[in-house]
Amino acid sequence: MRFHFPSLVIALPLLLGSLLLTPAVALAQSPLLEPNDRLAILGGTFVERMQSSGALEAELQTRRPDWNLRVRNVGWSGDDVHGIARKVFDQPEDGFKRLLRDVDTADPTVVLVAYGFAEASDGAEAVDRFEPGLRQLVRELTKKNRRVILLSPMAMPGVRVEGYDQWISECRQIVARIAEQTDALLLALDWVPATDELTEDRLHPSGKGYVALATRIADELVGGTPAEVKSGDLIKLITDKNQLFFHRYRPQNETYLFLFRKHEQGNNAVEIPQFDPLIEAADRAIWQAAGELGRSSPIAR
Repeated sequence: MRFHFPSLVIALPLLLGSLLLTPAVALAQSPLLEPNDRLAILGGTFVERMQSSGALEAELQTRRPDWNLRVRNVGWSGDDVHGIARKVFDQPEDGFKRLLRDVDTADPTVVLVAYGFAEASDGAEAVDRFEPGLRQLVRELTKKNRRVILLSPMAMPGVRVEGYDQWISECRQIVARIAEQTDALLLALDWVPATDELTEDRLHPSGKGYVALATRIADELVGGTPAEVKSGDLIKLITDKNQLFFHRYRPQNETYLFLFRKHEQGNNAVEIPQFDPLIEAADRAIWQAAGELGRSSPIAR
């Protein structure tokens, strides 16, 4: 079922740990995800680093242990909305095609898009290209009846680029404008992180920072409340599954498997889809572990 979210703006300020919603959102009581949704998280370094955290999926699964959610991280460090980091040896425009193939591999019903971080760091020219690029991406994603959520980029205090405050502000405005003009939904976080919620260089969230962000994002994606027990076993199941999917959509030695040296080892490419049943089994283990935590803690339905 396709949902239309006209002009829906979700504000998730983390300042002082409070959650403020714009009047437009006050009318939206239902979670943004549904039972059996397949969520792909798409972006650059900010997203790829979530793979080793597992915090967001842990929040989603423990809040809704009976929803059987499938979460796939298709982040790529250094990437932008044009898929520039994904082009490998090809032309720049081929990076965008690869980006779309990566999303197809995740087979999502919902795509959480988190771009604008790299563009703001790269300055005026990158920001100018951001709006048409993001508009094209939303258009391509919705062609396959996928719901799209646009995560507004957050300022990272360690960035030293001249004019950065202006560029990050413009990127946030672009994301909001495209959400306003399309079927996409806007998730806007105004985050003022504590020192220990950032990496040492203050360029990215730390593990603790991703935990803080996960709580606020999950509030809107699934609602409910997380299980009181934080399970290291559940986090490990999630990060192990993330590694399996990483090798599925981004296998090592692609040059030998699919590109100009495939005449040497291309016969091994048939093994890549064999990750699929392993990933599906990992999903089931995650659901079981989340269900056990859910039965031991009150979950708001």
